[in-house]
Amino acid sequence: MKAPIAIHTFKTLSLTAIMSLIASCSSQSTDNSKPSKASENPWANAYNEQSKERFIPVELFTGATWDGKHELKLAPVENTACAQAIGRNRPCDKYHLTGPFTAKNQSKIAWVGEEIKYYKRTFSTPRGGPVESHFTVNNSKDGLVRVYDKRKRWGERRYDGLGSKFPLGYWKQGEVRHYKTRAGIRIEILELNGPDNCLTFRWTIGEGRNRNDDNVYTFCPGRGFSEFRHYE
Repeated sequence: MKAPIAIHTFKTLSLTAIMSLIASCSSQSTDNSKPSKASENPWANAYNEQSKERFIPVELFTGATWDGKHELKLAPVENTACAQAIGRNRPCDKYHLTGPFTAKNQSKIAWVGEEIKYYKRTFSTPRGGPVESHFTVNNSKDGLVRVYDKRKRWGERRYDGLGSKFPLGYWKQGEVRHYKTRAGIRIEILELNGPDNCLTFRWTIGEGRNRNDDNVYTFCPGRGFSEFRHYE
């Protein structure tokens, strides 16, 4: 009678061990589960499908790697973007972006204090020649704005930082914002979160009647400035 008891006890212990092993494996499977889509691609965490709202970081403009944090910061970058001019039969134009650099604040951007950080962007086109522009976060903290520009067309210019050239922060699909500058600036979101999480918006200055006063720009993660066309 003792042998069957011993066998029964052995079977009971083995079943307990098996159940414990299964539980352990299940726990490990949970701990080592695949990362979420947002952690694999931080850009997937930028857009809210329900509210149709997106956080636009500085890194979308610069083409730098983004950590997914909803913060506006000027991180070090050195990048060359290749932007295709739609409707023009020529290779893409190369835009070189470096920075940030620091200079005395000569704008009306009050929140930065006496010194201002900016990115320097340079490029050249057959028609316009070499261009150098300095970009920083604007006074309303909802866009990047030029604070300095130098080109053959008008020489050197400095700007007050109250306008915008590129939307930043939280924007919604189709949203339009106006900036009170000397000529007036308007930004309209045409495609907030397109293929590959690219952003397309319309930028208009004044009535948009002159050349390059009414343009459509596309910026993509990891690339920065990707496409340009005149609005029609």
